[in-house]
Amino acid sequence: MNDKDRDRSSDGAGPVAHQNNNRPFPARVSIMRLCIFVVLLFLFIANPFVARGGNRGYEGLRGFSLSVDFGLLKASSATSNFYNGSPGNVNTLHRILYSETYGNSIWNNLTEQNLIGSSVASYNQITVAEYGNMYYRAAIQLGLGFRYDFYNSNWGWLAKFDYSKLHAIGATLLNSGHNTAYLTNQNAYVNCPTSGTEERIYVDLGILHKFKLKSSTDIELAVGANFNNTKVLASDIKIGGISYSILDVWGGQSPSSYVGTYPYVNQGGIGYGAFTSLAVNFSLAAGTAVSVGYTLHYNKVNLTGYEMFAFHHAVNLSFALNDFTFFD
Repeated sequence: MNDKDRDRSSDGAGPVAHQNNNRPFPARVSIMRLCIFVVLLFLFIANPFVARGGNRGYEGLRGFSLSVDFGLLKASSATSNFYNGSPGNVNTLHRILYSETYGNSIWNNLTEQNLIGSSVASYNQITVAEYGNMYYRAAIQLGLGFRYDFYNSNWGWLAKFDYSKLHAIGATLLNSGHNTAYLTNQNAYVNCPTSGTEERIYVDLGILHKFKLKSSTDIELAVGANFNNTKVLASDIKIGGISYSILDVWGGQSPSSYVGTYPYVNQGGIGYGAFTSLAVNFSLAAGTAVSVGYTLHYNKVNLTGYEMFAFHHAVNLSFALNDFTFFD
């Protein structure tokens, strides 16, 4: 807890803007070391299989397969503050808070609800106490995959395409101007929930290796490259119970009251990185299989001002159909 939060808590403070619970940097380094260890272990164990030409008696997926994936994606919060409206972001709260178009409306609404005091005499005097850290909720992920398992070998390649719609949430605090002797966070600040919505597509291209457990069960390890495309759909803040879009459709200028409809604004873009996944496969009858897996992505998402590499986690259930002979 920082000094600012400690001061708020000492006076019967209520909730403050959500604080980011990201893992500290040393933990991220440990995860990276673990990934490197898994890859090295993978190469060490796989080498004898390659030398012997693989397990020729292996039963399971062979040739070309088509798969459908259902899962959950927990995206890193490293990019979520793209939506908190702070100065320097593409979409800023100041653009609407201090605009004649929306500023008066916001000030009138807060005044009518007695959320701001008389010391805040106009919208120009509304100040931001804190831009809270945001985080992504876990999102449903749907995907389609293609793979080819070589005959007389435990090796193969894969290509996966996964789609998810992510929602970032948090809160921003405005100073209320209620200068009383007994303050709590409820009357010292105006709590304004913030949110962002984006579409994200992951493309994974890699090689895989299977380790046989039983005639119908194996463990699969895959590594490869990742490409992703992010498209920003919305960036909003709720002030005094009324939602306002802070998505910049005005080219960095102040909002105009004469704009009736807003054109599409291209925010987002292509990112890249790497992935590793671990899955347990169960072969079923009639050339089908089901697997339960975990994927760790380490990639860069293209959101202006937040183009850094970060870890993203996904778990998924996959159904594969293996009745094709296109590459036989």
